[in-house]
Amino acid sequence: MWDFSKLNLKIGSDFVGIKADDEGYAFYLPKGFDDFLDKYQNNIDAQDTNKFDKVRDFFFLMYRALRKFDCDNENNPRVTRKNNKNKTNDQPNLSIDGISLEYQEESNCILYSKLSMIERILEAYDDLTINSLQNKNRSSEEIDYSKIYKYLDKAIYLNNGSIYIDFMYLPRPTICYQSIEIVNIYCFILDEIIQQLQEDVPENVYARSQDIKFLSQKFRDNYLTADHSLFHKDTFEESIQICKEALDNIDRNTHYKDADYWGLYEAVETFLYGGLNPELDDGNFWGVQGKQGFDYVWEDMCQNYFFQKNFDQINNNFNKICFADTDIPIDGYENNKIKNPQHYRAASDKNRVGWWEVKGRDSKLDKFTNQWLYQKQNPEVNHPNNGKALYWRELFCIEWNLNIRHLADSEYNFNKFDDKLLRRYPKPDLIIKNEDSKNIVIIDFKNVSFKKYENYRNKYLEETDPSYRIALEKQLVYELALQQILPEYTIKNYFFIPFYFTDKPKSEKEILGNVESRFTVRGIKIFIADFNVILNVYLGNIKVSNMSVLKYSEPKDRSEHKSRKQEEIILLENQSINSEYVPLISFQNQKQRQIATDYIIEQVKIFFQEIGVDIPNLIEAQLPYSESIVAEEFSQVNIDYFYDTLFYDLGEKKEDRDENGKLKIKIKWCITFHNNSTPIKVPQLKIPGSNLCRSFGTIDIVGTPIFYYIYFTLPELLDIILKN
Repeated sequence: MWDFSKLNLKIGSDFVGIKADDEGYAFYLPKGFDDFLDKYQNNIDAQDTNKFDKVRDFFFLMYRALRKFDCDNENNPRVTRKNNKNKTNDQPNLSIDGISLEYQEESNCILYSKLSMIERILEAYDDLTINSLQNKNRSSEEIDYSKIYKYLDKAIYLNNGSIYIDFMYLPRPTICYQSIEIVNIYCFILDEIIQQLQEDVPENVYARSQDIKFLSQKFRDNYLTADHSLFHKDTFEESIQICKEALDNIDRNTHYKDADYWGLYEAVETFLYGGLNPELDDGNFWGVQGKQGFDYVWEDMCQNYFFQKNFDQINNNFNKICFADTDIPIDGYENNKIKNPQHYRAASDKNRVGWWEVKGRDSKLDKFTNQWLYQKQNPEVNHPNNGKALYWRELFCIEWNLNIRHLADSEYNFNKFDDKLLRRYPKPDLIIKNEDSKNIVIIDFKNVSFKKYENYRNKYLEETDPSYRIALEKQLVYELALQQILPEYTIKNYFFIPFYFTDKPKSEKEILGNVESRFTVRGIKIFIADFNVILNVYLGNIKVSNMSVLKYSEPKDRSEHKSRKQEEIILLENQSINSEYVPLISFQNQKQRQIATDYIIEQVKIFFQEIGVDIPNLIEAQLPYSESIVAEEFSQVNIDYFYDTLFYDLGEKKEDRDENGKLKIKIKWCITFHNNSTPIKVPQLKIPGSNLCRSFGTIDIVGTPIFYYIYFTLPELLDIILKN
């Protein structure tokens, strides 16, 4: 086992756990542990005796957390377990105990939740093995008169007619003083591990924990003092050395070694001499690795907290939770879908919260999402255009209606089976609604350091990294969508990020965290959650009912993350075109380009005036032609495309929210030469020099247009250039 005081503490971008590096073993901490790192690694007091205890305690908590995460996702459709064959040579070596979690395309993480040095001790325990080693049939001077007939051939017959039997093979505790000691040393190590795992061990081990402690004490009485421990900063080195010497002595003096003996011996040896050993199925690390690896662990931990917090065990529901993109198990909950013949769930899933089956409903790119997610079992509201009942999942919908119609009769038509009505479904992490109020809370669990939000406060959106940018954009999309369908509600938007509080006063031990009071991110508040609280609730160490949140004042400042605006209509850029179906436009000179640009602006103004849509700045609202896609690609592009092209400027200015804090829609538009993308005809607007009328198409959020495709023809642009 490691010397926890000598582990190098680091914070990595794509790994949480322990692995070897050039300086020895390094413990990579989750994001948000900057203060922990400063206190126990970077400052001059890094050799503080508290480091051993703090790192040890956190290691065993994380060990339990990753084991629970592994177990909770064992039957989850989003998890694919790999064998030990690599896809590429640059991947870490996988063993049979390593799993690959596939959530999104090209977004895998590799999880090693177990260490052989610990797991072999836990798995080696077996009542029959222990009893067998303690009670072998061994030579004995005692006599069992019922078995004398078995020893007549070995007896010495005396002159007086009696017989003498030298010994019998009968059950005895020992064959020699050493053989029972392998049980005692094993139970000593097992008992030490049970204490560190806070009794979070297999049921068969937990049930015999008192017997294990009794045998452990026998070893301690013979070899150690009451103060010795394998996990105490002052005695662990001496304890391990004594155990190594004892194991060697036991092995040399035990002459009868059967399979039971070797099973315990190898478990003890692995613990005493082991580290990270790929040959023992440890892989090259313990922990979780991947670009978004620990994101999924943090998300499950947070979802677990909120589901436990809102669990009404009497009524078997989660009364405040409206929607959650998760399918975690919750103890005590019984999913009634296991009784539903149409949307059947296996009995093994009876504790999982997933109620809504999404298989077969999403696009090809969405197939890596959860098969089941949670939402309220009854429709929440009706569609604003056609009155159809909508479930919470359907409130977040980006859609493109390709049905041909005229402007006068372009009323929204909802039909789940209409293949000309294209839909993509963004999924927020969690939506909570108080039943007795008009407040809705949107929460996004972000495995992001608070320092990142501070560092990005005054940067342009384009200067931030893609994961940060997309998370901001999609969170604003959720808020905008709810505003359209529930205008009477007050919507609060939060990023929920981890933070380790190193010097938390006792009076705040049961405080979940606090809201950053200095600034918001385009109106989204940052909730700084106590990682230790979330972790201990996840493991069942503390009751969620005792948790509270610090009161706070509304942040006075906001990070706007302004985006750089278009200064002119761009028909041709020095970059590749997104779509495979959009034609490349080229001009011989700047004059031709300017003529075409002026004409487009003029026609677009006429178009929006005709349909009654007010766009204050047409140039800023234009989506560059090279970034557009056609209808055939709507279901194929990654859903991040819509966030990054249609919603990048939501809420960037103070005036982008009204006096009640509600987001204002910022409509975008783009020209297209693809007639199938513009099914709505405007008969009164004729394309100059043509019998065709101007047409358009819209991409909507639950029936509210947020993007317009406006149809132009190439001959139309050519004619205007020739005339000038």
